[in-house]
Amino acid sequence: MDICTNLQKHSFLKDKLIIGRKPVLDALNADVELEKVWISSSLKGDIEKDVRRITREKSISLQYVPKEKLNALVPRGSQHQGLAAQLSLVNYIEMDALLPFLYEQGRVPALMVLDGIEDVRNIGAIARSAVWFGLDAIIIGTKRSAMINSFAYKSSAGAIKDIPICRVMSITKALQFLKDSGVKVVVAAGGDDGATETIDYKEPIAVVMGSEGKGASREVMALADEIVSIPGTAKVESLNVSVASALIMYDLYRNRNA
Repeated sequence: MDICTNLQKHSFLKDKLIIGRKPVLDALNADVELEKVWISSSLKGDIEKDVRRITREKSISLQYVPKEKLNALVPRGSQHQGLAAQLSLVNYIEMDALLPFLYEQGRVPALMVLDGIEDVRNIGAIARSAVWFGLDAIIIGTKRSAMINSFAYKSSAGAIKDIPICRVMSITKALQFLKDSGVKVVVAAGGDDGATETIDYKEPIAVVMGSEGKGASREVMALADEIVSIPGTAKVESLNVSVASALIMYDLYRNRNA
């Protein structure tokens, strides 16, 4: 019996939700893209160890939650047995394969890196803008990041499927890998302190957008080759992160296609 048939037999799927120990473990051990796994805080033993190991190896977000949270997550009457997972709406690609592929295609990499974006609608809107302005890929972390679910897909107007997406356990390690590979890291900041007046967008570049509330983390800021900010009247505290992303991507597109 193949994995898809097995999942249909043993689980109830709603918004691509997988429920129960065997269905989730089957998916983890197979070539199935999972967006996130929820595990009961009270689940111990070999199953918990296996789930923790595999999610770490495959860069899948794992969240320990109370049993009550799982009860609320799954449809009433479902037997989750302490485990539930969401199938991914996108096929993630490996970071190690991204840059060689882009260089082989003769492209100068232009990447968006999302550091802790928590609103699925913002992720969807950023993906839509990234496709419009011709960026090559989006890199997201598994920690403090929203899932790419049906709401993100809808917010992107389906564009999420049209751009490669990498999922990484550590944004800082991913940025260091990019820097070591000759990609310039540009971090967006709210103020103009330390901001670079003119950025050369024509070289390999990764633009980092921080979380809606706090912006980029200190660890990410420490890896910045340059800092970009968006001038304005400052009559409001800040721009929405998806709007700011679109403005920066427009500037990148305009500079590369002048």
